Amino acid sequence: MIIDLVDSIEYTMSNCFGHQLHAALHAQTPEIVTVPLADIERSARPDFVICRLKQRTVFREVERLQKWLQRTPIVIFDQDPWQAYMDDSPFKGTYELACSKLNVKSIAVTTELWADFLKARGLPSRFVNMWVTPSYCNDGPSYEDRSITAGFIGTVHPYRKTLFDRLDDLGTQVNVQAGNTLGYDRYLKALQNISIFVHSEDGPLVVDGGPMNLKDGLWVKDIEAASQGCFSIRNAGAGYMSYLEGLPQDSTGQRLVRTYEDPNEVPAIIEGIQKMDPAERQSLIEMTVEYIRQADMWQETAMALLAETD
Repeated sequence: MIIDLVDSIEYTMSNCFGHQLHAALHAQTPEIVTVPLADIERSARPDFVICRLKQRTVFREVERLQKWLQRTPIVIFDQDPWQAYMDDSPFKGTYELACSKLNVKSIAVTTELWADFLKARGLPSRFVNMWVTPSYCNDGPSYEDRSITAGFIGTVHPYRKTLFDRLDDLGTQVNVQAGNTLGYDRYLKALQNISIFVHSEDGPLVVDGGPMNLKDGLWVKDIEAASQGCFSIRNAGAGYMSYLEGLPQDSTGQRLVRTYEDPNEVPAIIEGIQKMDPAERQSLIEMTVEYIRQADMWQETAMALLAETD
């Protein structure tokens, strides 16, 4: 028996990414059973565990997990690996603690740079993609029929406000909508009103006294935007190709997702998109949405997690 271990059924079925991976795992094999943490003592010891617990839950409950699992092999899936290494994180050292107590076959993280970071520290790690389930992919209205030229939906972290304020000073206004109260369906639907999604993932981190940055990841936001027919513009960082290499390109080699080194470049990028040949622009949008739909990387991620059972 393979157990898919989660904080709660409610959480995994309502979380924007958790419910997509949940469906992908169960599509792969009938042998998998999703079990909430509260029920582990009432469950038979499995042959293998895919642990999708929050990182802080693993940190807090590792002794309990050790008592239940003993030497049962386990793979840990984590979307926020930096929280295990940031100097100001209360969960610093989570992975080392887990590996010392549990039979960890692999730690599957969704950022390529952090997978390499873990490997360099001697931890078993692999990179897996986050994505958008095919049924969510939608061309939406044509580029010209969208009501917002440049927009953003989500939490306005200070580094994002800095970007929007700079663009405003440059004469480029971004329609900013708070999106943290929207359900996932409504969020994706709202993206279909935007022609160009503009954002920043410039979050400095301190790890063992040295600088790191969230910009070297979090590319799934661009996949989400592109899956709804949006162009997407964000700050450059490592890991671009790990998510976006396969996206179709136009006649100039440009993809639906564009990056900038300096915010001053953004107005020109928007202008370039606006001046594209309308037919080629719409073709690029439609090909990109279809690519994301067909790629279905959540299934690839599910297979990668299950492959650790071999």
